[in-house]
Amino acid sequence: MSLARWAFNIRQPLLLENIEPLVTSLTDDDCGRVNIVPLSNLLNFLPKSESDGLLQFRFEDEMRRAIIARLMIHAFFTAHHNCQWEALVFDCSDREKPVLLSPEHLKNVSFNITHHGDWVILVGETDSSAESLVRLGVDVMDFQEHNPGEPFNYSSSLQDQFTPKEMVFMTEASTDRENSCQASCASTEKSQQLRRFYRLWCLKESIVKALDVAEDFNLKSIELTIQDEQETEKPILSTVVEVHEPKPEILPEEGWSFEEALLDEDHCYAIAAQIEPEVDAASILDGSEIRRFDWKELLKDAVPYPVHPSL
Repeated sequence: MSLARWAFNIRQPLLLENIEPLVTSLTDDDCGRVNIVPLSNLLNFLPKSESDGLLQFRFEDEMRRAIIARLMIHAFFTAHHNCQWEALVFDCSDREKPVLLSPEHLKNVSFNITHHGDWVILVGETDSSAESLVRLGVDVMDFQEHNPGEPFNYSSSLQDQFTPKEMVFMTEASTDRENSCQASCASTEKSQQLRRFYRLWCLKESIVKALDVAEDFNLKSIELTIQDEQETEKPILSTVVEVHEPKPEILPEEGWSFEEALLDEDHCYAIAAQIEPEVDAASILDGSEIRRFDWKELLKDAVPYPVHPSL
């Protein structure tokens, strides 16, 4: 059993050479060059059932993340499961999770996608020869989402979602500086506390996405023990989870494993895998580094649908 781990930075400019056959309009970039293509052109690579919803986004970054996420799902099934790009049909679950409807024999392939800040990430099973025995979830967090001028506030709402042990992990964030340093040390400590908060939140969200449960899921029922700091892009495999009472019925206590790493200095990600007891959970999360895509790789198998009248 193996996994694809894909990441795409949404700040990459879409160039004319990437989609030249489908260009309907161009725009100047900051240097006056006219080879930057609006992302709306990429809607030609998606069926109308998907593209109509994407046109509803009001902010450019939201649309970029959503379009790229959809393209990554199509590219994943085309690359790893011998599908024709234009034959893929998707729907959404009650919680807006993409669900594959066709080809029917691939409906049980486990995959998950997430986006936040500058990144879109996909994880998915590359073996479709047997019924899936794994639940996959992935989440990415932008450390800069929090306003740097605001203090990190350990409010009661935060304590409703994290266990006392996890709260200690956040509050005891330390620095390498001497205790005698004052303002700069305090500022660095706040930054470390925020990073630990986002890391824990990322891990918990990856579990929630693996389970495909509602937003009111009791996050305090899962307690994460983090043993190693995130310092590089090399994934960490040592984090473990315990289930606390009252235990939600849908939450398995065993078979969990995690991969965590940095994408850059401002973003972290976490992959959660929950596997049936007869399978070795460690066998699927082996610490492989995530594969970073560019436009050429993402669109290499793309096939246009009929041009949408709205474009």
